[in-house]
Amino acid sequence: MIDNNLNIIYSSDDNYCIYMGVSILSVLENNKNFNSINIYIVDNNISDGNKLELKKLVDSYQRNIIFIGFEKYKKYLNLNMEWQISISSYARLFVANMLPSNVNKVLYFDCDTLIVDSLDELWNQDIKDFYVAGVCDTVPSNTKQAIGLNSTDFYINAGMILINLKKWREDNLEKRLLDFIDDYNGNVIHHDQGVINGVIKNKKILPLKYNLMTSYLMMSREDIIKFYKVEDSFYSQEQIDKAIENPVYIHYTPGFTTRPWVKGCKHPYVDLYWKYLKLTPWKDFKPIKNNEKFHVKMVNWIYLNLPFDVADFLCKSLMKVTGRG
Repeated sequence: MIDNNLNIIYSSDDNYCIYMGVSILSVLENNKNFNSINIYIVDNNISDGNKLELKKLVDSYQRNIIFIGFEKYKKYLNLNMEWQISISSYARLFVANMLPSNVNKVLYFDCDTLIVDSLDELWNQDIKDFYVAGVCDTVPSNTKQAIGLNSTDFYINAGMILINLKKWREDNLEKRLLDFIDDYNGNVIHHDQGVINGVIKNKKILPLKYNLMTSYLMMSREDIIKFYKVEDSFYSQEQIDKAIENPVYIHYTPGFTTRPWVKGCKHPYVDLYWKYLKLTPWKDFKPIKNNEKFHVKMVNWIYLNLPFDVADFLCKSLMKVTGRG
């Protein structure tokens, strides 16, 4: 049966609220065919002004927006690690309790994304036998092994996941996720994404077009295998080419390009990002300064401007000399 009532959940603090707004705008623009769209936002101290602008934006498309406070869930997280991401990301672990019991599935979207086509096919994937469906990420075997996976096990990027809330609730998956964090003394590689992959071994793997990450745009399949030291068991070059030709979900992950809202971004879809941003209440927003460390900027420049094999050799040699390798 076709489900024409879409549920999406985001999680953000005030720093990422504008970028989340761009993503939401892109959803609304490209999914007018749905009967209803409910957009749930996990609110990690978003300002009243920004929440008002988000509400006006969603109301203008005659869709629904629901804010969920994150504060009461944070106390269940026993974390012990340095921060590379916002704690807002961990909201993914609590979605089954956050949403009404009659909501049986939801799409979780990261804020640094654009949705450039209809979500029909993605939303109507059959996941009755799975907790989640997602797209393969580019991670090496040692990252998988660090969370108890085999090198050939699938590892998904949690920036876009289709979640079977009914199954999560029935099997009390939230407790298993939190117990996993405790088992690792609050220090799981890749944060909540590592937790999700470590606990959920059986995941439905989706076509790459549903989470087209920057690495797939910047490197060939062969170069991805070399650079990330991944097993030769993920998407074919043909599958990658098809996703690049017709993406549904563009994920602006770091990958030599910086983020699209940062000055000097070299992402292939940076202009498209600004096209959508200009349609939001934050249309006067200006690109922010690139505050990446010098060695990061240098590595990005080398990979963007030199043949991959040359860049890879040069950067790895530099990292050994500087003690970063």
